[in-house]
Amino acid sequence: MASWRRLQTCSRRRLAGLLLASAAGLGLSWVGRPSQSFCAAGPGQQCRPADVSPWQSASAAPDSHDAHAPAGGVLMPRATVLAAGGILMALTLAASKARRQGRGSQALLGRAAAEKEDMDLEKISKKYADEVKQIRRLCTAVPEDWDDVKVMRFAMQHPGDPKAAADNVKEVLAWRAGEGLPVVTAAAAAIAKATAKGGWDNTPVFEAAPHSSKVGKYITPKQMVVVSTKGGDLVTCIRAATIDSESLMKEVKEQEMVEFFLYAREVNTIIAEKRTRATGRVVKLISANDLTGVSKFPDSAFSAALTGSAKKAVTLYPGYSGPTVLLNLPWIARLLVSFLTPLFPGAVREKLKFARNPISYMDDLEDICKEPTKARFVADMQEILNT
Repeated sequence: MASWRRLQTCSRRRLAGLLLASAAGLGLSWVGRPSQSFCAAGPGQQCRPADVSPWQSASAAPDSHDAHAPAGGVLMPRATVLAAGGILMALTLAASKARRQGRGSQALLGRAAAEKEDMDLEKISKKYADEVKQIRRLCTAVPEDWDDVKVMRFAMQHPGDPKAAADNVKEVLAWRAGEGLPVVTAAAAAIAKATAKGGWDNTPVFEAAPHSSKVGKYITPKQMVVVSTKGGDLVTCIRAATIDSESLMKEVKEQEMVEFFLYAREVNTIIAEKRTRATGRVVKLISANDLTGVSKFPDSAFSAALTGSAKKAVTLYPGYSGPTVLLNLPWIARLLVSFLTPLFPGAVREKLKFARNPISYMDDLEDICKEPTKARFVADMQEILNT
C-alpha cells in the first residue's frame, strides 16, 4: 500500500510537471511572481477615484484600516501581468490554490470570513525569536533602528537558515547604502510629506516615484488599485488588459520601470511595517490579478521589467510577500482548475489562489474603491485567501 501511494504521488508530480513544461514549451508564459504588489498604502482619506493617480487606493491607515494607497511591488513579487497565451500556465499554477476536493463548490464568498492563518505578531515573534538572535550574532552590522520585528522578516524568508538570512541582511544593507539609496531616500521623504497633515496625501508619493511623469500616463486607477483586508494586508489589484504596455515601453526604458517598481515596493513595505506595529498583526503584501479582457501577450520589455524588479524585491524586501490571487478566470479555466488542484504540492497551493466564480460586479476597477463595492470586494478577497 505504501509503495502504491508513493507511486501515485510520483505520478501526480510528474503530471503536474508535464503540464507546466508543456505550457512553457508552447510559449505560454506567466509574467509575474507571487506576489509583487504595485501600490503602497498610507493613512488618510477615503478613496477618491477622481484623483488621477495610479496609486489611488482604498487601503487603510495603520490604525483605521480605511484609507488610501500608492504603488509598490509583487508579484509580488515577479510582477503581475498575464498574457492571454499564458492563461493555461496560470491555470496550472492557480489550481494549486483551489480548495481541496470534498469542500464542494459552494458560493465563492462568505461575508464574515475569519482569517485562516494566525499572523499574530506576538506569536510569530516568539516562533522566530531564536533565529532573530542568531541573525544578529551572524551579522553585527544590523542597524540600531532595526528592531526584532524588522529582523524577523528575514527569518520568515529563510526559515531554519539563519546563515542565509544574515547574508540576506548584508545584501540588503549594501543595496540600501549604494544603488538603492535614491529610492530609499525618495520614499522616506515622500511618505513624510504624505502624512504631514495626519492623513494621506498621495500626490507627493507618486510625484517622487522614478519616471512617474511617463509611467503615470499608462498606469492609473483604471489599471491598478490597492485595498486592505480586514486584517490590514495590502492587496494590489491589477487589471492587466487595460495597460498599454507597448506604448508605455516606448517612453520608458526597462531599467527605469525596474526603478519605478522598486520605489513602489519600498513605499509598500514601509506602510506594512507601520501597520504591523500598530495592529499587532504581521502585515503581508498580496497581489490580485484580474484577468478580465486579457487577449494578448504584454510587451516583452515590460514583462522583463516586471520580472527583474520582482526578483530583486524578493531579495531586497524579504518576508513581506503574501499569496497571488487570480480573479475572473475564463469559464473553461475555472473548469480546468477544479481538476488540476490535486496535482500540486501544498507549498505551491499556499502561494497561489483563485476565485472559482467570476466577480462580476467589478465593471470598472475603480469601483472597488467605493462603497458598497469596496466592502463586498474586501469580504470576497478574504474568503478566497482563506481557502
